Formats: sequence, structure tokens, C-alpha cells
Amino acid sequence: MGDQTGLAVAVEHRGAALHGFDAIDGVVEAQTTLWNSWSYRNGYTLAIKSTGAPMDFVAEDDDFNRYPFLIAPAYQMVSQQLADKWRRYVEQGGHLILTSRTGQKNELGQFHEGPWYAPILDLIGDDVDGFDMLPSNASAKVAAGGKTYEWHRWADILTPRPGTQVLATYADHYYAGKAAATTRKLGKGSVTMIGVSTDDGELEREIVRSVYQRADVAIEDLPKGVFIDWRGGFDLMVNYNPQPFAPVLPASAKIVHGQVPLAPAQTLIWKDPTP
Repeated sequence: MGDQTGLAVAVEHRGAALHGFDAIDGVVEAQTTLWNSWSYRNGYTLAIKSTGAPMDFVAEDDDFNRYPFLIAPAYQMVSQQLADKWRRYVEQGGHLILTSRTGQKNELGQFHEGPWYAPILDLIGDDVDGFDMLPSNASAKVAAGGKTYEWHRWADILTPRPGTQVLATYADHYYAGKAAATTRKLGKGSVTMIGVSTDDGELEREIVRSVYQRADVAIEDLPKGVFIDWRGGFDLMVNYNPQPFAPVLPASAKIVHGQVPLAPAQTLIWKDPTP
């Protein structure tokens, strides 16, 4: 639990952009009963928190350059202006993560007059052939790093362009072998596209963590339910995991509340006087 410089990540959030597929003018747009916008977004925030990174929520008109990492989960309604802003952010050294359904419609909630996800295609370095969602009784897998993961909720089917690296591929159905997640370097930064939504979110967690690793930024590997935050010069850790957790604190850290190991449902607060 050391220096957090360079870890900070922003989660871009706008209600209409995230929830455009839940309901527009009273018409349900989810396309699958397995989709839940809040659960989807929270899966990514949990992946971020597992790294020990400070996290903030931002809007489209905020300054992205304050954050080394930026993620826009299921940001369905994307204008060309926003896509251009994302590109400038990456070219200047930012690391951008986009996910399923991002860019599917314009800022008015209408499909783009062009290819699927038109505004972000040059940014992510992919073409989007289409998308699929499956009933819960179907079998569907995606493969990455020698492992397979179940998915049902959503799958963007990607065809990478030259210079784009494939991180995960679909293992079955008519799009077997097609890319499910990709990454590319752009300017001084990188863009990662995670087109699949797996059942347990483990693939997404691993890919989010890999973005930090490719950027040569050291991260934590906190267990599920263990969270760290910072307030007023103090480090705070809570444990919602059923097992105790023993964090490695800096030698200069002074514990002001709690003890190590951190028991379930307990809090640990410490202060590190070193800069």
C-alpha cells in the first residue's frame, strides 16, 4: 500500500448515455432481460478498486487529462465531439477503456447513419460486425489467456484493424474466433475495447488490470470485498470479505484505528507521514 501517483482513474458517467438502453420515452431498449445498467457499471468500478487506485466520476465536459486512466462503461450515446475528445486524451498519453455498447447511438439516442458504432471505430482500431445476446439457457464462451469465461448478456463482435491487438476471442457460435476484446496504442496512450460482458465479470477485471500493467504502473491485487480509500491525509481500508486480510503497510505508517490483519466487517485507518 504505497504511493498512488499515476494510478488515478476516472469513470465517465452520464445518466442518459448509460441508461439509454433501459428506457427511452417509456420504451424499453435493454434488448435482453439479463441487462442491468447499474450492475454493469458497478462491475467495472469493482475491477478498478481491486487495483487500489483512487477513483472519481466525471462528465463529458470535465478535464480528462487530470486522470492517467479513463473508463466509459456502456456509454451508448456518443457524439462525434465526444469521440474526438477521447482521441485527444489518448494521443496526449491517457489510457482509455471502452466497453460493450459504447458508441452504438448518437447523443440523441438514434442509430448512426453509417457503420455500427461509427464515431469510435477509428479510435478503437476495430470494425464492429454486429452484436449478440443470448438466453440464460444457452451455452456461450469467450477465451483469453488460456482460460474460458461464460457470457450471455452482451457481445460486440469485433474485427481488428492492422495494429490492433486481440485480447479475447469468442469460442463458439457463428462468430467463433472473432475478437471480443482488443487494445491498441495511439499517440502516447492506449485504447482498450472490451466488447463482451461475461457472467461473472472476471475477464473484464483481468483486462482492466492489464491496462495498468501494460502502462508499467504498479497495482494492488485486493481480494473481493476489500476496499481502500483516502481522506484528509489518512488511508482507510474496509473488509467486506468473509476472510481476514493482512495488508502490507509502509514501514513509516502509523495505525490510528483498527489492526492488522483486518478482520471481516472491520475498518483500518493509518497515516503515512512520508510524501
